[in-house]
Amino acid sequence: MGKKHKNKKKKNHQGQKQLINIEDDTKLIITREENPVDLLSSLPNDILCCIISLLPFKSAVKTSFLATRWRHLWKIASERTGTLDDAVDAVFGFCEDFYYEPNNLRGLQFNFGKGNVLLCSVSPGGNKLHLDFSTGKQECPLLFCWDLVINFRIPSSEPHHCIKLIKNLHLVSVMHHTAGAISSLASKFPFLESFTIAKCRGLQSLSITATPRLLKLSVFDCPGLTYFRITATCLKSLRYRGLFPEVLRHYGGSMEDAMLDLRKGPSNSIDDFYFGPKLFSLRSAKTLTLCRWTYEALIYPHRRVQFSKLEELWWIDYENDEKYNSDALISFLKLCPLLERLSVTISPKPGRLTIPCACSTQLADDTIPKQLKFVKLEGFRNEEDMISLAKRLKEVFFLEPKIVATSKEISVRSLVKALEFQEGESAYKFVKEVRHINQLCPKHPHMRL
Repeated sequence: MGKKHKNKKKKNHQGQKQLINIEDDTKLIITREENPVDLLSSLPNDILCCIISLLPFKSAVKTSFLATRWRHLWKIASERTGTLDDAVDAVFGFCEDFYYEPNNLRGLQFNFGKGNVLLCSVSPGGNKLHLDFSTGKQECPLLFCWDLVINFRIPSSEPHHCIKLIKNLHLVSVMHHTAGAISSLASKFPFLESFTIAKCRGLQSLSITATPRLLKLSVFDCPGLTYFRITATCLKSLRYRGLFPEVLRHYGGSMEDAMLDLRKGPSNSIDDFYFGPKLFSLRSAKTLTLCRWTYEALIYPHRRVQFSKLEELWWIDYENDEKYNSDALISFLKLCPLLERLSVTISPKPGRLTIPCACSTQLADDTIPKQLKFVKLEGFRNEEDMISLAKRLKEVFFLEPKIVATSKEISVRSLVKALEFQEGESAYKFVKEVRHINQLCPKHPHMRL
């Protein structure tokens, strides 16, 4: 009787308290009752920020995944108010403070009037500065042109260690009234190697001039951009996602990494476009993202181009009303003799798009890829189209690559030969794969962006 009562008491005690291990060095005891109340979420933001400030940096960042309310709390370790010029000075001072106390500073929130907010954060290693204006009041943006000069300012004296440390600058939602101040701020970091601009509404023209120190440039989701000019002699990586701008110029050397995610199509009629003579020097890329319409309209007419170093390709295609047409893909693959990994994604066909001519798979100087080892297919309407493409790859190139199909990374299927099939049926079929897609082959680098 006593043993039974003891077990019951122990069971109730375990039901009231549950130990949750958030991090090895962070443990919380949460008391459960019949009607549990989330006391933590009922606290004001100021107190939550104080709690978050006690966590290690990685743990503090992870709290952003708890709920929408927690998304930016980890960044608000301190909050200041002033003018936009004050904000620039505060960011620079924050970087200096972070250098001396990296474990005590998480981020900076600066309010500079009329609902404008700047969120500033530094990566754990201290080499990446992230400036985000998207939290503030978002009004109808005014169109603006932005001329950026990167790394040209030479310090008159020995720069602070934090200046040397910042190698990556990431800008989000820069507007017409903040572009000038950000240009001034960027000039304070003359050792940048990577530069990212994202979600800048109203940005119509972008001109970037950089010294050989800049190696990587990314521009994502700026819907109004119609003119894009880059002068960077040693740029090795260019990643662009959005509408294709009417004028696109690049002055520089060869690239190893190029992303042209133009699945939304051109910003105007293709006939109105100026397409630089070398198209970002794509020919030397080892990693590439390319859309079908871009190849058909802007590269295929110049069939002398060879992608002789390409090893990994993300091909963004589209389906017509009837069935999938792989002519453009086959035509491009014949220009890639060293290709090893191919990812094909089906996306809706861009509007306002008329391709002047169809691609022929019979090229003058066919180069057959001999090293294709892995093919990943996603977004196809039906299995028949996938099997048709797989068979054509095998027949045209005389290869037997591993071919898998995936749907939102939930289920993975591999192409195998059917042991039994009736006349008129395909000799191939897709079967469920036990292993995860990342175990078979890692994602294309550009798919993670």
